[in-house]
Amino acid sequence: MGMSLQQEAVLLREQVAQLLATNTQLRQQIDRQQVQIDRLVKIAFGRKSERVEGPTLFDDLLDDPIPSDTPLSPESPEPVVLVPKRKGHGRQKNSADLPRRREEPTLSEAEKACPCCCAARVRIGETTRERLDFTPSSIFVRVLVRPTLVCRACEQAGLDPQFAKPEFPAEPVPKSGVGAGLLAQVLVSKYVDHLPLNRQVSIFDRAGWSVSRTRLCDLVMKCGELLEPLYLEMVERVKQSFVIHADDSPVTLLRPNRTAYAWLYLGDASQPYTVFDLTPGRGEEHPSRFLAGYQGFVHSDGYAGYNAVHGHERHLGCWAHVRRKFVESQTSDPAKASEALAYIRTLYAVERAIREDGLVGDNVVSLRRSRAGPVLNSFGEWIEKERGTVLPKSPLGQAVGYARNQWPSLGRYLTDARFTIDNNVAERAVRPLAVGRKNWLFIGGDAGLPTASVLLSLCASAKRHGVNPWAYLTEVLTQMSAKPSDLTTLLPDAWGKQTR
Repeated sequence: MGMSLQQEAVLLREQVAQLLATNTQLRQQIDRQQVQIDRLVKIAFGRKSERVEGPTLFDDLLDDPIPSDTPLSPESPEPVVLVPKRKGHGRQKNSADLPRRREEPTLSEAEKACPCCCAARVRIGETTRERLDFTPSSIFVRVLVRPTLVCRACEQAGLDPQFAKPEFPAEPVPKSGVGAGLLAQVLVSKYVDHLPLNRQVSIFDRAGWSVSRTRLCDLVMKCGELLEPLYLEMVERVKQSFVIHADDSPVTLLRPNRTAYAWLYLGDASQPYTVFDLTPGRGEEHPSRFLAGYQGFVHSDGYAGYNAVHGHERHLGCWAHVRRKFVESQTSDPAKASEALAYIRTLYAVERAIREDGLVGDNVVSLRRSRAGPVLNSFGEWIEKERGTVLPKSPLGQAVGYARNQWPSLGRYLTDARFTIDNNVAERAVRPLAVGRKNWLFIGGDAGLPTASVLLSLCASAKRHGVNPWAYLTEVLTQMSAKPSDLTTLLPDAWGKQTR
């Protein structure tokens, strides 16, 4: 028997409900994929800056302090347009430190004669013009001569002659026949200029040194072993910082083919060193091992691997990461994303006021608590309200969820002037590694990770102090080959002060 009309109606309603549910599911999937497509298109073709012009929550922020009990509302805010100071453009003057070679064009005898009376014209002045030029780097052979001295008086008296010979200076890499300056050039080319060793082979061949990539690899590894004590000294000093900025970046391992990670740790102003720790994975055991015994604060993104260090109790969150999530959600929900960004812009306006007024110490804490504190409270309430209205897997829902999960650590920067609002200093420091990663393509294997950690750290710390990396590494390789007992004078900041 056929179904009754009532049964058919029930069946059709069930089918319509299933189709609507499927349609909703597919629509959500399409929206998520469209967000990913937009993000990839922006990465490939769009501008890299995440800056978004817009309002803060109050336009008199920099003039009048806000009482802590004043309610804030983002309704009808006036836009505050920040115009950055433009750097000078055009051709710059040549540095006074560059060597000068004087060249003077001459006139022929006929040109020197006066066309009127044929008398010789005399020099009354000159005009100079500077042109930058370049001489390709050159490789030279340093011939070390060790004289042999003998006592002629003993020899004439029939006694055994007494000889004396000075010792040859120690080599950074024993029996390699390669000096510290050339080794430093290899290291700087790879870890500062990001030239892979196979390209350096071609460059050195043009300069007259036929060397294989395998030999360069061996020399780099030996340099890492020689400089490791200096690296360990910097690591111990970084762990004495009140706050460490941390970040990480992936690096490909060739043998076996998998992903390693370069962990970056920045010491604060009291311990101004930049150190890397390259590991074969990204597990929380790696930061726990590196930061073992550390009692200060860790400023990083929301990666849960840092929680094992202090159980999240001494972790500082990054507002730049929170902001990035809301910037990415503008394509799906521009109104609410802009509302969230208004709160964040207000927090950064407080930091800008601190920098412009040159505040330090307790004055920084007081201004943050009086002006940024109420904004944080209002933003926290906004996040809790929106948490129940947005889809968890939508871009805005992910931004709200990220901020909510990180909330306990996002307000800690109010309590101490030594804290910063974000972790951008670490992100800027780890950015050159991405350039090197594109050029190197990979690190040979697990055995190359300690070497890369040492050399990346020394080069980055030298750059941090404005020290010429080549001059610094040349001196350090020379001094370390003599096994010094005190490494303090070889640290980048101390060495830089001595050479200035």
